Amino acid sequence: MRWYSSAAFLGAMMLATTACSTAPLAPPAVDVSGNWVGTWQYDNVQMGSGDLRGTFQQSGQTLTGNFNVTGPVVNRVAQLNGAVAGNEIILTTPASGRLTVSGNQITGVINGLNPARVTMRKQ
Repeated sequence: MRWYSSAAFLGAMMLATTACSTAPLAPPAVDVSGNWVGTWQYDNVQMGSGDLRGTFQQSGQTLTGNFNVTGPVVNRVAQLNGAVAGNEIILTTPASGRLTVSGNQITGVINGLNPARVTMRKQ
């Protein structure tokens, strides 16, 4: 059921949250503000994949922005919130995830009902 995988991805993007941590976050070592483009793919590759565009605004550790998603998904835009600690992006809403920033590349996993691997490059 292709619609189910689409709904599951965006459901994960819209509903999942990350657990709270009592340890303080490391100061940001990177600034991810700007436009990023790349691809995403479910861990279960048969469920689908697509393109991903992100526009991020970073103020200190605070990260906001959006994802524009193509592929087998129902909702194509998701507003995001998170934090930047060291060289990691810690997504909190609408989905949890940990992404690693290395130069002009971001890689990692967005967690939800179905985890998706993400790779993005700075534009």
